[in-house]
Amino acid sequence: MSFLVDGTVHGAEPRPGQCLRTFLRELGRLGVKKGCDAGDCGACTVHVDGEPVHSCLVPAFRAAGRTVTTIAGLAPAPGELHPVQRAFLEAGAFQCGFCTPGMIMTVAALDQAQRADLPRALKGSLCRCTGYASIADAVAGRSRIEREPGIGRSAPAPAGPDVVAGAARFTLDEVPPGLLHMKVLRSPHASAEIVAVDVAAAAALPGIVAVLTHADSPPHLFSTGRHEHPADDPPDTRVLDRVLRFAGQRVAAVVAESEAAAEAGCRAIAVTYRVLPAVLTPEEATRPGAPLVHPDRAGNVVAELHGHIGDVAAALAGADVVHEATYRSQRVQHAHLETHAATGWLDADGRLVVRTATQVPFLTRDALARLFDLSPDRVRVVAGRVGGGFGGKQEMLTEDLVALAVLRTGRPVRWELTRREQFTATTSRHAMAVTVALGAARDGTLAAIRMRVVSDTGAYGNHAPGVLHHGTNEVIGLYRCPNKQVDGYAVHTNTMPAGAFRGYGLSQTIFAMESAMDELARKLGLSPFELRRRNVVRPGDDMVSTSSSPHDVVFGSYGLDQCLALVEERLAGAAEAAPSPDWLVGDGMASAMIDTIPPRGHRAESRIRALPDGRYELRVGTAEFGNGATTTHAQIAAAVLGTSPDRVTVLQSDTDATAYDTGAYGSTGIVVAGTATLRAATELARMIAERAGPDRELPALEALGHADGSPRSVAFNVHGFRVAVHRRTGEIRILRSIHAADAGRVMNPAQCRGQVEGGVAQAIGAALYEDLRIGPDGRVETDAFR
Repeated sequence: MSFLVDGTVHGAEPRPGQCLRTFLRELGRLGVKKGCDAGDCGACTVHVDGEPVHSCLVPAFRAAGRTVTTIAGLAPAPGELHPVQRAFLEAGAFQCGFCTPGMIMTVAALDQAQRADLPRALKGSLCRCTGYASIADAVAGRSRIEREPGIGRSAPAPAGPDVVAGAARFTLDEVPPGLLHMKVLRSPHASAEIVAVDVAAAAALPGIVAVLTHADSPPHLFSTGRHEHPADDPPDTRVLDRVLRFAGQRVAAVVAESEAAAEAGCRAIAVTYRVLPAVLTPEEATRPGAPLVHPDRAGNVVAELHGHIGDVAAALAGADVVHEATYRSQRVQHAHLETHAATGWLDADGRLVVRTATQVPFLTRDALARLFDLSPDRVRVVAGRVGGGFGGKQEMLTEDLVALAVLRTGRPVRWELTRREQFTATTSRHAMAVTVALGAARDGTLAAIRMRVVSDTGAYGNHAPGVLHHGTNEVIGLYRCPNKQVDGYAVHTNTMPAGAFRGYGLSQTIFAMESAMDELARKLGLSPFELRRRNVVRPGDDMVSTSSSPHDVVFGSYGLDQCLALVEERLAGAAEAAPSPDWLVGDGMASAMIDTIPPRGHRAESRIRALPDGRYELRVGTAEFGNGATTTHAQIAAAVLGTSPDRVTVLQSDTDATAYDTGAYGSTGIVVAGTATLRAATELARMIAERAGPDRELPALEALGHADGSPRSVAFNVHGFRVAVHRRTGEIRILRSIHAADAGRVMNPAQCRGQVEGGVAQAIGAALYEDLRIGPDGRVETDAFR
């Protein structure tokens, strides 16, 4: 067979059953991505004879003798860009960029009629980051990018040209020689013990290099959740365990010369299980005598909190109006387009190197060192460009098992989760039941707030305490009230673990609190905006949740009053009406406050040096996964040094080559690490001013900046929606969406707008469509995008 790919003829022979996606990647077309391998996401889109196709669905042999174009061959000539690539660059129509090559290939094939109906035309092209608004701008030829330097400008992303050309390198786009592949056998039971595991048949198959079971696991317990202080998360996990606490947990791993051989090895393993009683809901798990998810503990509550100020019971009893209800939120998966993946190897000095999709490379390095009894300098963790995270990659979910396989085989090993594994065996947002009681005087002044939170943390306690504490803090700290009480419980169940997810607990509790405030406003005869306006925290107030203990949270900016006014005015001034008499139209709003930095320790360092050619090299540990940190760090350094961002080269996310960083989550990539960069650049500017000679030739200068994440500030958000609901079918249409954010001083308006638009899109998904459902046997039932 011969294949014409991007203008070059290849005589390679595809393997039986091989899809076009994997065949093209083996030919070096690494811009062709895997997001689902089911035809749902479009990340693998290429053109075959000019027609866009999902290459994961096309058998490779069917492309023989036809013209195949990937993102690498879309441009009219080497070094140039296709008009659609230029449009995406000018509109900043990407964040992490993992979906971008496939998205561009789809858009490049659209005719004018299809461009006029983008929701239908892009139905098979998923972007989890952007919310599609910037993509629509690109299609329409609208620019969001500014070329003028300076803070507050929408500077372009340094990696932009590579992203739109498909040349940006993500986790699996570096292929070491001699690579082995790993697949994992998973538990079919929600609760079980392994009685025996027979790997002989698997080990005897062709291509099998190693089969790993709990007998090969290091003895140490750890948490997959990663924080600056490891003790923030309970150490309750093993690399491979004899005790299985959820359906989908790892049972054994097969390392082989190919993915197909590894899969065959998994099928050949014979496991004898002793099935144990399971608890699948917090209600079951907290009944007297319930089976224990972790038998070495006294119960299934892994974390709890209780706090109050004033006398809530008396205040509720004396209130003129009271509202009390329970609000439930479901599990949601992060659905970043790049699944969890890692490649590990031993370098020339025998050091363990792991290239991985992580938001926390330094914390992962330290965890691997502890787990395998290595000194940190014997471990290197590298994060290339990461294909989305949203908190889901603030976990160590692949690196530990890859490291074990590398140390056992001595060869490079790769493990890439399938989309099904991503849905069934990683983490999700915590499902919560939140009971809110509000009492108020007739004028709307809040007299009491009481909240009871039950969080389903699943089989393991990664992030359980942090999500519970964070989720019950700012949600009631937003409101001035003399009597507040919170009781919270994070409960183990025999289900897939929950973890960190955008908002870190607040998404669930804000939904409950703001819904309750709306009901209270209705009972009082006040508008929802007016009730908030009468009760929100104001400059000069102490920000109090359930304790008056000292804290380091300050008002870095206060624009909540403006946010409320802007959304109310824009919503009232909108003219959308019901599409027909069969539709009912209503407005809704919510407000929120969030601390911009996590508590309990976050630190970052930046190193910057002046280069002989007048450029600068900035080294930061913070990861880039669509958060825009790379762009903003270059802007900060350039502004201080009086140059343009394109003259600052940013090196990042390599524990050998960059300065320490706790990780990129909770706005820290800019607020903490950005402060470190500001301080490093300021110091370098001072050194340059002192040492520059009359000929302006500079000696080699380098400066270090440090930030410890304190004091912390708050940000405010207000959102308004106008929706239409069909009387008979229940169909919902969003007529208007208005968001106001008090983000302090905005570094890059286009990036900030993109974060808001993407967050709104994720929220709409959670409200209307997304529900990670657990079946009666404990297995995840929703295991694909569709």
